[in-house]
Amino acid sequence: MPKRLDYIPGCLYKIWQNAEEFSFTTDAVLLGNFPHIVNNAKVLDLGCGTGAIGMLCQYRGAAQVTALDINAEVLTLLQESVKDNNLQDKFTVLQGDVRNYKDYFANESFDLVVANPPYRNSGATRIIGKNACHEETANLEAFFKAAAYAVKYRGRFALVQLPDRFVEAMNLAAKYGLQPKRLQWVHSAADKPAWIFLLEMQKGGSYGLEVLPPHIGRGVSYENSGN
Repeated sequence: MPKRLDYIPGCLYKIWQNAEEFSFTTDAVLLGNFPHIVNNAKVLDLGCGTGAIGMLCQYRGAAQVTALDINAEVLTLLQESVKDNNLQDKFTVLQGDVRNYKDYFANESFDLVVANPPYRNSGATRIIGKNACHEETANLEAFFKAAAYAVKYRGRFALVQLPDRFVEAMNLAAKYGLQPKRLQWVHSAADKPAWIFLLEMQKGGSYGLEVLPPHIGRGVSYENSGN
């Protein structure tokens, strides 16, 4: 398995990746810096891939991160990254299907759930990172269902998705009792349409949505990390 050593922007944790698997991109870095993280937070990273989002959450203060993915190859890389960054006491790495969430963790056991789920439910299928980019196994609803089960009452669920799935995400949030609390649209340039959105929801939360100023550009600002 060809692999390379990269670094996560903003925290400089080492991260091992494989060019033949899906590698983390800007959307993962944006999501890792987006949600509020409470003191001693227990975080669940659903569909974690090589672990960039979970490592950013840990760097920002999470006490424990549980990382779940169906792909054994990327989990091998994540385990190596955890070891090289001396995070063995901070990370639990699990192989499994998001749809079988009850097999892996208890109900309402996490303060925060994060997910960068597959974006595409139609269209041409890419070869590299097929399961990470396309709903080959779990669909968007499976991530909402798992998050609603795993997150504590008043805990948070944060995800990144494509604008054309925003209405679907809002409908699923209502279905699973996840009240939208913070929303940010991300644009590559001020005169371009949004290419992704970041959404943070609260289980059992009251009405009240904060729409943040749009993020312009594909770079990342670390001054305001959502705390």
